[in-house]
Amino acid sequence: MAEPNSAPAPAQRRGPGCFSILALTFLAVVVTGGVVAWKVVDSGFGMKWLAEHFQKRTITESFHENVKRIASTQGDVLELATLDTEETVTKYDTKTLFNDAVYLGTTVAEIRAMVVYRYHLKLSDEWKLTVENGRCVVVAPAIRPSLPPAIRTETMEKKSEAGWLRFNAAENMAELEKGLTPMLERRAAVPGKIKHVREASRTSVAKFVQHWVLKEQKRHDQEGIREIVVIFPDEPAAANPVEASKLPATLNVEVSVD
Repeated sequence: MAEPNSAPAPAQRRGPGCFSILALTFLAVVVTGGVVAWKVVDSGFGMKWLAEHFQKRTITESFHENVKRIASTQGDVLELATLDTEETVTKYDTKTLFNDAVYLGTTVAEIRAMVVYRYHLKLSDEWKLTVENGRCVVVAPAIRPSLPPAIRTETMEKKSEAGWLRFNAAENMAELEKGLTPMLERRAAVPGKIKHVREASRTSVAKFVQHWVLKEQKRHDQEGIREIVVIFPDEPAAANPVEASKLPATLNVEVSVD
C-alpha cells in the first residue's frame, strides 16, 4: 500500500546577502561621517580651519567721484556744536478694504543708525552786545542745523516685515531708505534737538565773543570784561533787559591788566 505523499518542506528564507550588509554599513558610515563633519565645520574651530586651508577671500574696494557742486560759506558760518544720537525711523504701510472693514495687514520697515547732527549760526545775522560794569550781554543769532546730517552707515541696522496679505516689504524698505535723509533734515531743526545743543552752543558763542569781538575793547577798557552772558533770540530774556541782567554768566573771563 503506497504511503500518502508528504507535504513538501517549506523553503528556508535566505538572510540578507553580504552585498546588502556592506551597502547598509557603508550608508551608515557615510551618514555618521557627514553629521560629524558638519558638526566640526559648524563649530568655530572647523570654520577657522577651513578658512585657513581651503577658502580664498578677495575684497576689492573702489571709489568713483562725480562732483556735482562746490559752494563757499563766504566766511559766514560759526560752527557751534555737534550732537551724536541713535535714530530709529519706522515706516508703516497699512492696507484695508471697504472703508477699513477688511484688514489686509501692515508692512513695517525700520532703520536704526547713529546720526551726527551739526549746528551753526550765521555771522551776518543780527547781533546785539551791551557792556555794563564788566558784564557783556550778547543776543546772538539763531542756532541753525548744518544740513544734511551725517549718517554713520557702519552702525545701520535694517528690519522689514510684511503683513499677512502684503508682499511689499522690499518696496517699503526702499521708500524708507530714499526718504531717510530728508526726514533727518527735518528732525535736525525740531525744538528738541536745538534744546540738546543749546548750552554747548552758548559756550561756543561766549568763546567767540571773548577771543574776537571783545579783543579790541579789552585794550581800551581798564576794567575789562569779567563775564559774558549769551542769549539766543528764541529765549524770553532776549527781549527783556531786566531778565537778561539776572542770568548767570555763560563764561567767566580772567582779566589781566598790563
